Amino acid sequence: MFLVLALSTVASAAQPQIVASFDASALETPESMAFDTHGNLYLSMALTGEIRRIDSNGTQSTVAMMPIGAPLTTCGSFIGIQGALTIDPSGDLYVTVASCDPDSRGVWTVDSDTGDAWMVASLPEEALPNGIAWRDDRLHVADSELGRIWTMPADGSGPAEVWSDDILLKPSVGHVFPGPNGIQFFHDELYVANSDQMTILAIPVEADGSAGEVRVHATDAPCDDFSFDIHGNLYGTTDPFNTVIEVTTDGEVSVLLSAANGIDGPSATVFGRTGTDRKALYITNAAFPFFSTTHQPSLMRYELGVTGAPRY
Repeated sequence: MFLVLALSTVASAAQPQIVASFDASALETPESMAFDTHGNLYLSMALTGEIRRIDSNGTQSTVAMMPIGAPLTTCGSFIGIQGALTIDPSGDLYVTVASCDPDSRGVWTVDSDTGDAWMVASLPEEALPNGIAWRDDRLHVADSELGRIWTMPADGSGPAEVWSDDILLKPSVGHVFPGPNGIQFFHDELYVANSDQMTILAIPVEADGSAGEVRVHATDAPCDDFSFDIHGNLYGTTDPFNTVIEVTTDGEVSVLLSAANGIDGPSATVFGRTGTDRKALYITNAAFPFFSTTHQPSLMRYELGVTGAPRY
């Protein structure tokens, strides 16, 4: 199970524990993460394009470097940046790559054993691919700029197509914060955090795989990425607002953790995948240099005491 031996001193659910610290001076910004079935954790480093593995005994290694360009390269109103990642049952990784090179901008897959990487589907230059979720051999990708959800076959056998372009997905004109950001499936709905609108949306998946009518699940929820427990409660990060929030099944929002608990630019949560670790919530503190004042990127583990919902 992931890092349990290294964390034997965890005392209570009152305070999250730092599992790993990262080098802010090297622009190490852990944006997103996914566990495999063996308890290895994969992290996307947003500003460098690195996919890093922390194995079950805590050893860190680079799996792949995605082609986002030199760190902090600007292209129009964007910078080259790596977004979220997810993993399928076989252990293949999928990651969104908002490269300044239009030929590299889109969704990539990475063999977690060899580090070999190739593009699954390209996306237009004006798109900003961000959150990503795998389901039934298809990928769903949040577009934080165009305000839509894309879908594509995970094996790369077809192009990206618009799955939902609902008005509720749109960011405001001249927005500062992302539109559709984190996305995750729970049962037969795809949940989407529209960060700019501070809403959590739920989109039913119809029998033919198409998108149903979008509903508002929660408001006043400035959520980035998130994960679910088995009951359907949602645990989201709020970068740059330095909180982790809980959203109940009826849409009530409360603060679970804050800067007083060491939260610094939190960008994602995920539950452990093995043994008792399935009741632990992991949190990435990206501590992006243009938001953070303390500049302490890290990975935290929080004993939540409730089992996480499987992501597939």
